[in-house]
Amino acid sequence: MISIILYGRNDNYGYNLHKRAAIGLNCMAELLDDRDDEILFVDYNTPDDFPTFPEAIADTLTEKVRQRLRILRVRPSIHERYRSRTHLKALEPVARNVAVRHSNPSNRWILSTNPDMIFVPRTGTSLSRIASTLGDGYYHIPRFELPESLWEGFNRLDPCGIIRHVEAYGRSMFLNDVTYASAECIKYDAPGDFQLIRRDDLFAIDGFDEEMLVGWHVDSNIARRLHLVYHAVGDASDAVLGYHCEHIRQVTPAHEQKAPANDLHRFFFDVTTPSLPGQRKTWGCRGDSIEEITLSRSVHRVYSAVLSDASVYEEAAPVNIQPAGLDVRPAYDARHVLPFLVDSVASLPRTLSVAWLGGRADTLVTFCRAWERLGFTGSVLVDRWSVLFLPTVLPAPVKMVDSPALVDADLFVFDFGAPSVAAASNPSRHDSELIDTLFEEFIRDSFVRLADAEAHSEPSRPLRRFICIDALGNQYESLVHQRVRAASAPFSVRLRQGYVRAEASGEAPTWKWPLAAMDVPTSHRIDLLPLIEPGDGGMRTDAGLVAPYGRRGYVCRGPFQRLPIGDYCAEFSLTPLSLRTLAGVVRPVILDVVAGADRLAMIEARFLLRKTLRARFSISVASARQAVEVRIFRGQHIDFVVTAAALTRVAPAVAHLTAAHRASRTTSTPPVAAEQALL
Repeated sequence: MISIILYGRNDNYGYNLHKRAAIGLNCMAELLDDRDDEILFVDYNTPDDFPTFPEAIADTLTEKVRQRLRILRVRPSIHERYRSRTHLKALEPVARNVAVRHSNPSNRWILSTNPDMIFVPRTGTSLSRIASTLGDGYYHIPRFELPESLWEGFNRLDPCGIIRHVEAYGRSMFLNDVTYASAECIKYDAPGDFQLIRRDDLFAIDGFDEEMLVGWHVDSNIARRLHLVYHAVGDASDAVLGYHCEHIRQVTPAHEQKAPANDLHRFFFDVTTPSLPGQRKTWGCRGDSIEEITLSRSVHRVYSAVLSDASVYEEAAPVNIQPAGLDVRPAYDARHVLPFLVDSVASLPRTLSVAWLGGRADTLVTFCRAWERLGFTGSVLVDRWSVLFLPTVLPAPVKMVDSPALVDADLFVFDFGAPSVAAASNPSRHDSELIDTLFEEFIRDSFVRLADAEAHSEPSRPLRRFICIDALGNQYESLVHQRVRAASAPFSVRLRQGYVRAEASGEAPTWKWPLAAMDVPTSHRIDLLPLIEPGDGGMRTDAGLVAPYGRRGYVCRGPFQRLPIGDYCAEFSLTPLSLRTLAGVVRPVILDVVAGADRLAMIEARFLLRKTLRARFSISVASARQAVEVRIFRGQHIDFVVTAAALTRVAPAVAHLTAAHRASRTTSTPPVAAEQALL
């Protein structure tokens, strides 16, 4: 008989929205008794990672609501087409039209109202029976206000008691004050809280006007257009009264004194025809995929069912957890992380794709199993480079792609856990220490590259969430914090998640190296000069790094950052400042490279013999774990300026690294201070 249409979003709009809406929904459901009666709630533009509003308050709704309620979710991607034309986040005409278009065709009537209304039948019967006695037309009733201190005291789970109390308070507190409207087609003020309209009429006149995007007068517009059809206003106040849970303690965007409003002349006084041919083929998001949710299959119920099934964790072996620190590899139990990880995606559209960057096979496999059971149909995109860390046979949702394709994903998950931690779930013939070292290069490069791409993406593109596993209390925490605006979470959650900052926060200059190729050696050269700092024997000027006469010590040093595995050449160009550099024949300039306490290379240059210093060195698995410092030392009787500095890497083919690693390891020079060579 009746389809009640409501709309809103999960944003706590107005004072104590959760209670107001629960009261209204529970009371409305109590007044429906026809088999086909329904309540359609259009959840409009709730953020994708939030549950819908009715799901969020499901525990405060009665069983009768659960049986009647249909939730239609209009995602932010649909609102995006209107965003540039409105300041509002929930659009009434669009939302109501979605409900109308999806309403039960068996129902004769549509009741357009709001979630915080309480209806009191004057004859002690149901809304369904009241509607069954009405002839063709459209019907209004007056709206009465309930003070906040009154409705806040109601037990939201006792709708019958609330209806009885409201009926009594309406008389005893003199609340039933009728406010008439001056327009012939409306009769009562605030008609939008009870507009009973024939479903066929709404389809015949093309629904609510979707040009009304800035608030107000949507109810007046539909009333005027229906009046052009019937030339009269039906009055249902003899059968039912309507009470609104007032909420003026908190000012909402639509209720600001100078809030924008739809043009009353255009949308009311100047309306001369009931139909809207301009939106006939599109109203109600026709052609869009609108998700329908019932509380029996709410996101919370599905989540609990999936994550409480022991089979989802089968691929995750127990991990011996050790406290993580700057010098300790991150370790976490995938079984513990999975519920928090899945919680981050549980409410998202089921068609999304996710880019997965990680080396823990157990975490990927368990996530993919949960991903499918939650109903996701989108792919889990995995970089082909990850074959080094992951098993040969991958779960069904996984799609291997080249690195550039990852940037098109809808969501990013970075698993910073070392592959060796889950070695039992990924037996590998490769050296675990080497694989972990290559993984660190891979995960850092992938994170920085994708975060930078997101920061520089088109402003009109919706923000995409970055979820980082095990980036707390270890060497990755600052890397993530610099680029992702994430809420501080307890360490036990093992996640950081948020959106990329417009600009990296507090980031020092860093060298960036492309990943090594799988099958062929590759070469890459970077400008080293901006990355190194003057030491106690130098200073930075517009000309470069200057070594002034009479000051002994390090001219430059830095950048104290890790280097990936490979062969390197550090090259510095020096220009003499005066003839006093003749002392260089006796006292050489020393260029050396150190990683931690190990010296990787050292050369002594007689300055008059050459103006370019070159030091070749290699980064092994062991030295890749240490911060590298390149530095130049000179005596006090030499003056020059470093005009250019470059570092070139020849990266070996990844496929050949294992054999090379087993055959030999870099032997480092004992740690000797450079200045000792001058003594």
